[in-house]
Amino acid sequence: MQAPYPPLPLNELNRQRLIDTHPCLIEGNSDSFLDEVVKIAALYFNTPICLITVLDRKRQWFRARVGTDLQETPRADSFCAYSVAIGASVEVCDAQQDERFRCNPLVTGEPGIRYYAGVPLVLEGGLVLGNLCVIDTQPRPPMSAADMAMLQQIGRLAVTRLEEMRTAAFIDGTTGLYNHAKLDEDISEAIEKGDSPLAVAIEMVSPAQLNDMLKSLGFQFLTDFTLSVKNTLRSLLPASWELYKISALRFACAVPGDQLDQAKAVFATLIEAFGKPIHCQELPVLPQIGIGVLRLEPGAVPEDWMRLIVCAADEARLSGQGWAYYDEQMDAAQQRSNRLLNDLADAVRADDQLRLVYQPRVDLHTGVCLSVEALLRWTHPTLGEISPTEFIPLAERTPLIHAVSFWVVNSAISQIKAWRREGVDLKVAINVSAEDLNNDHLTDEIVRLLARNELNGSCLEVEFTESALVGDFSVVITQIERLKAMGVEIAIDDFGSGYSNWSYLRDIPADTVKLDRSFMDDLQPGKRDWNIVRALISLARELGQRVVAEGVEAEHTLRVIRDWGCQEAQGFYISQPLEAGDLLPWLSRCSFATSSSELA
Repeated sequence: MQAPYPPLPLNELNRQRLIDTHPCLIEGNSDSFLDEVVKIAALYFNTPICLITVLDRKRQWFRARVGTDLQETPRADSFCAYSVAIGASVEVCDAQQDERFRCNPLVTGEPGIRYYAGVPLVLEGGLVLGNLCVIDTQPRPPMSAADMAMLQQIGRLAVTRLEEMRTAAFIDGTTGLYNHAKLDEDISEAIEKGDSPLAVAIEMVSPAQLNDMLKSLGFQFLTDFTLSVKNTLRSLLPASWELYKISALRFACAVPGDQLDQAKAVFATLIEAFGKPIHCQELPVLPQIGIGVLRLEPGAVPEDWMRLIVCAADEARLSGQGWAYYDEQMDAAQQRSNRLLNDLADAVRADDQLRLVYQPRVDLHTGVCLSVEALLRWTHPTLGEISPTEFIPLAERTPLIHAVSFWVVNSAISQIKAWRREGVDLKVAINVSAEDLNNDHLTDEIVRLLARNELNGSCLEVEFTESALVGDFSVVITQIERLKAMGVEIAIDDFGSGYSNWSYLRDIPADTVKLDRSFMDDLQPGKRDWNIVRALISLARELGQRVVAEGVEAEHTLRVIRDWGCQEAQGFYISQPLEAGDLLPWLSRCSFATSSSELA
């Protein structure tokens, strides 16, 4: 015969939500105060076993115990579940004679419970967390009223400590503010009361800025800066707006539903205040504030609402809006970005998703193609073709870019080796990110792969954009010089579109400057790009660097840049990027006309 399943309390969902948001209540670490409580109860009632229990969905956890090695039991076997269900004390004088428990495995087996007395642990707000119970392996007569009062009093001691633990779990240690768990509970309570609050996330810096601050200035500076931000926020927010700290330099507010009209004015005040540097340890730090807002309505609260306001805050910061309501389309774009990042990690390890295509680059005076640019393509197994303009910037924000770059280098060198076997000697240009030049990992990999394939470095050209030069310039130069020493050629890609610091052209031993494709869109006399392109070509040639134009799509453009001294070009007018198997046939039939007589 199976023992009956204990009943559920009417407020079980709220009770369980409390436990979910406070893992400290069921964690395995012992608490010295609660350990003393069960010892006192066992000694006073002269019982071999005393427990402080917490009822989870399917388990009964022993938060403190004496007289047993067990740390938990199935909820179905729990005596305490009956006390939790009714919110009152339960006493069982002889479990073998009680229909509820006579078949219970804790009665028929170890520890052989015969007597049980438990009192509910009722937290502030009326939720019953579990029980304080004393257990004997022999039957006992009913407790006296005085003894039951004593058990209840000891139970209240346990509740006091559990409330302290619960409160401590709500506090952010750095600022003393309530944390995300408390925000979640307060929003839930407001919704249950019929309010329609605004949930607001306030992001103070970008993840990259936070990382740079930590690496360059240390934890103490970050702590002091966080406290400065907290104090400024507190001084600017209405007193009725509770302030929370939900992650590193990300704060939040719960705005009462009757104060929505003033919210926009408050947001404007915050954006203005944090548009100026905050001085910390005598150093100015300019925040990058973003405020995300979501109105929550009773009966229509998304489970992941906290993620949604963080998403909105991030978008408001990136877009420069300052503050923004959550938008489903924006969220869908961010979720797609997260999916692509996760799937790209798998794609790097797969055999059939990533591939390189090759765009020919020709000499504008001979028409000869001596090099190609390797361009990465990704065929997602379910989403189809993903543009590199979408997934490469995502990868560059994470360490995943290194794995992608390693894949590109390995594939390019393998292709060069294959072409050499067919008697084709082509230089392959590969693109590397700024992060790839901030350490020696990629350079080491290029050295290793060239040696393994018995290739000279002159078969490769490494392209990087000007943004790579903004970090630790000495480290970048070291990597460039190592590559140059192997014979690898160096190209500055998209030149003129970024920082355009002319000193870089003088200080970097680059062989080639590649003009940004945006200059080629409308190259006409009298237009601004006309003078810029001519000046860039002249400057690069004066410094002894080869000039390559990207994105050439018209014969007119080709004539102009060649007459100004540009030596090479690539673009759709010459050829679109080709699969590896299509490149050699293209070379064999290529009759690209670029001689002076043919274009005159």
